[in-house]
Amino acid sequence: MELARQWLQGKGVELGRGAHNPLAPADCISVAPCDGVRYLDEPDLIDYQVYAAEQQRYGKGVARVDLVADGSALPLADAELDYVASSHVLEHVPDIFSAWLEWGRVLRVGGISFMIVPKRDALMEDSVRPITGLEAHIEAFQHKMTPQNLSPGLPWRMHYHVFTLQGLFAALNWFNQQGLGVSWLLEAQEESDSNVGNGHTLVLSKQHTLPPLEDSIGQLGAAFQAQRYQDAALLARQALSLNFRIHEAWFILAMSQWQLADSHAAVQSLTQALVLQPKHAEYREVYQQWLGQPFSYPLSLVDYLARLL
Repeated sequence: MELARQWLQGKGVELGRGAHNPLAPADCISVAPCDGVRYLDEPDLIDYQVYAAEQQRYGKGVARVDLVADGSALPLADAELDYVASSHVLEHVPDIFSAWLEWGRVLRVGGISFMIVPKRDALMEDSVRPITGLEAHIEAFQHKMTPQNLSPGLPWRMHYHVFTLQGLFAALNWFNQQGLGVSWLLEAQEESDSNVGNGHTLVLSKQHTLPPLEDSIGQLGAAFQAQRYQDAALLARQALSLNFRIHEAWFILAMSQWQLADSHAAVQSLTQALVLQPKHAEYREVYQQWLGQPFSYPLSLVDYLARLL
């Protein structure tokens, strides 16, 4: 996956690494709640045995585990890592904001949180469940929910959440508005991950703070008009890290990325502008020019929105 090769460099961890589909480089620190012998909770050993049998069916064996730990409580020093990678893991975390705080703790400033979360229709059982709303994430954070303190009737480390990429953006915006000591800057996103294609990709970098939204928006248009495309792209990403619903910022980001010869990122950003404004004639025209085909609304979102009627 080119995006992973670009961002996952240096010393880092992968949470819940799969032998059949690893995300981070081979020299990463592999973290899981069980290694087949040691475990955090007894159900983790049962989960590991099920996982090992599944991995054997892929013919890849079982991924090594270097560190037996919970992804929300890493026994690592502050600012020790360059990246934290996870693929199809965040949905197993009841309180995603506490996890993001923990990942921010162990990352250096500028360090990368690279996550892929499953699309809502990646599993049949998730496709009929409601999308997890921002209020539910906030409540889980306020009550510091963990697998251990949730209802004993729930399956262990189940899929606690069903995501859309836009729901993750909303969570990112809320987190950044709280002044928790860690801020996350949007670096990249994919509506369909370029690894397998059944998830959404979100790449964030750790920052101490972000500029006020009005500052980024106030400078954005002038930077783009002056053809300072690197500056415009940064200003757009700073603004979207605080309010992803500004479709004009997505469009300027897309056009800046295109000028910077990053066509993949440009298409992904234009897609988000069109998710917000699917009938916008200029956005649709540019999309047609770039891809040679008309924009189609993401199927998982179409299905989700139809269920709200």
